[in-house]
Amino acid sequence: MSAKPAIKKIQDEPYDLPPAKLQKLVELLEGYGRPFMLTSLKTASKLGLLRRIVLICLKNTKGMVYLQKHTSSAPLYAGLWDVSAIGSVFAGESPEDAAERELYQQLGIRHTRLRAMGSLPYTDGRGVSLSATFFLAGPSPMRPIPDDSRIADGMFVDQHELEGLALHQQDMLTPELVWAVQAGWIFRRAAGPFLAG
Repeated sequence: MSAKPAIKKIQDEPYDLPPAKLQKLVELLEGYGRPFMLTSLKTASKLGLLRRIVLICLKNTKGMVYLQKHTSSAPLYAGLWDVSAIGSVFAGESPEDAAERELYQQLGIRHTRLRAMGSLPYTDGRGVSLSATFFLAGPSPMRPIPDDSRIADGMFVDQHELEGLALHQQDMLTPELVWAVQAGWIFRRAAGPFLAG
C-alpha cells in the first residue's frame, strides 16, 4: 500500500492575509467593478480610486427612517442630513457584511434584516469614484445609539417628511440621500413620481 501525499487545504478566502490586515485595506475596482488590487483606505480616497462603499437606511417598527446629520467640521457634506450609516467595504468583505458591521459600529444596531436595494457607481463631492450598494435595514425595535463625535444630530422621519425635504429642501440633504429618495429605494412611491423632472 502506498501512502497518499498530504494535501494542503487551501482556505476559501480571496486573500492570504491575516484578518487584522484585511480590515485596513480596500479593494480597488477595475472598469467592470471587479477587484484587481488592494490599498489603504487613505490612499484610495486621496487618489479618488474606484472602491466599494455601503449606504444604509434604518427603519423603525413604525416605518420611519433614521437620518444622521454631519457635524459642521465634517470633511464632506458638513451640516447636511444623510442616510443612517455609510462605510467602506474592506478587502475580502461582502457588502452585506460591511453593512452589518457599519450598523453596529455607527449605531449599535445588530441582528436586523438587511435588503440590498441596488448598486450604482458615482463620484462623490470630493471627486472620489465609488461603487455604492444601498441597503434598507429593519424594521428594528432598537433605538440607534450614534457616536456624538461623528454626527451632530439624528432623527426619524416618515415618508411625507423625507419626500418633502427631498422636494423642497434638497440643499439640506446629501446628494446620496436625495438620489435614494428619488429612486424610491427608501419608501415605495405611489403611482407616478413625486418629484417633478
